[in-house]
Amino acid sequence: MNKQSRKIIWDYDFRKIDLRKPEVKIWYLNRKLRFGDLLGLKKIDLKKYLPKLDINPSLKELLKNYLKNRA
Repeated sequence: MNKQSRKIIWDYDFRKIDLRKPEVKIWYLNRKLRFGDLLGLKKIDLKKYLPKLDINPSLKELLKNYLKNRA
């Protein structure tokens, strides 16, 4: 976990977070994107979970276009 992520996930013990679980991965991606932390995000995760993310619609559209153009 990078230093920026530690600032965003201050209220959880990151060592106990199981990012293999889809619901946890969605929570994690939502949190990172809401705080503007793009470090360490994988395109494959964004493609897979983007439709399920509860983020700003403009940001979601921007990410959709970015991923579409980077296929």
